Amino acid sequence: MDYMKDLLLNLLILLSTMLIFQVAVTDRYRSFYDKNKLKLLFFIAIFQMILAMVFTIQIQGQFIYDFRLIPILLGGLYGGPRVSIFLFLFLLAIRMPIGGAGVYNTLYVFALVTITTSLLSSMYKRWRTKDKLLTVMLLTILFSAASFVFPIFFMGFDFDPYFIFMFAITQTIGAVMIAFSSELIIKNHLLHMAVLKSEKMEVISQLAASISHEVRNPLTVTRGFLQLLKDHNIEPIKRSYYLDTALEELNRAEVIISDYLTFAKPHPSDINTIYIKDVINKAVELIIPYANHYSVRVLLDGKEDAPVKGDASKVQQCLINILKNGVEAMPQGGILSIRLDITTNFCYIHIVDSGIGMTEEEVARLGEPYFSTKEGKGTGLGMMVVFRIIEGMNGKVEIKSKVGKGTHFIISIPTIKI
Repeated sequence: MDYMKDLLLNLLILLSTMLIFQVAVTDRYRSFYDKNKLKLLFFIAIFQMILAMVFTIQIQGQFIYDFRLIPILLGGLYGGPRVSIFLFLFLLAIRMPIGGAGVYNTLYVFALVTITTSLLSSMYKRWRTKDKLLTVMLLTILFSAASFVFPIFFMGFDFDPYFIFMFAITQTIGAVMIAFSSELIIKNHLLHMAVLKSEKMEVISQLAASISHEVRNPLTVTRGFLQLLKDHNIEPIKRSYYLDTALEELNRAEVIISDYLTFAKPHPSDINTIYIKDVINKAVELIIPYANHYSVRVLLDGKEDAPVKGDASKVQQCLINILKNGVEAMPQGGILSIRLDITTNFCYIHIVDSGIGMTEEEVARLGEPYFSTKEGKGTGLGMMVVFRIIEGMNGKVEIKSKVGKGTHFIISIPTIKI
């Protein structure tokens, strides 16, 4: 029974390291795992081998038995010949200084393991999980038995049949369990990557549909008015109106395309030290004529100023997008207030409207592609631009809103010292 405690301890150590590896590496650092699969496999196999050899069972002071076969066998099958050979050399470097007749046993058994895994690795990776587990089971039984052939038939050592049986069975169960865990880790990773790819394709599809729809409308209008201009008998006033309308529609198409390009390239391209109050003043000056059209009163508060790192034109674009949305949320008129608060490390821009407001679900979806609260009139690109630009400045956008009471945007941006 003392043997069983040591064997089960070996098995527990190996299973624990697999669990820790999955939680600490593959689930949290997926890109790192993708780039360094073979290196990670090699080091986890070495780590498992060392832990297995710390808790060993010594027979007559000559032979050392543990579950080092499992990481070497699976490391070779999943990693290929290079990993298999390096694991074999590392094992010899650890085992040979210990000495004893068991060195020769280790040499011939694990030489066979290295040769076998190197030959099977390329085929093994293409097999189904069921076939892989069956292969691991058969190979573990075979090599477990081989580890007793040399001492029994060539050196005349007498082993307890119970120990041989329990060692082979426990090691085989452990190898199959760890192989199955490895398959789950690989499949979960592939599934996660497939989901990410699917989500990216969906976003691209939605953006393409949005851009296509929004750009086609102004182009269609422009085409219609240009066709009307072919009439030489048209009145000068109408001609001027048609030209102005066509230009306005082309400008609208340009704005949509610019928003899309800003979303595709979120980080500000021209990073300079800017003073946030100046940017706010310019944005307010530009939005006031639009606000007057909706009978919206714009109030600006904040005498202090603060330097930040960013692109003035991009920050101004963010503010105009939010201010414009605030104005449009008050079709019957209202108050749009902008307040600037400065603290030691941050500046806070508060933009509050008294408009129709949003539900919690709508607030949570702001910034998603192709989502807009404008009932088919918007594309959602404006808010995506806002979130991306502020994130590129290491800032944050917080939104509070209640239906029928209005919306409160809080933009926080880190300040710098000059």
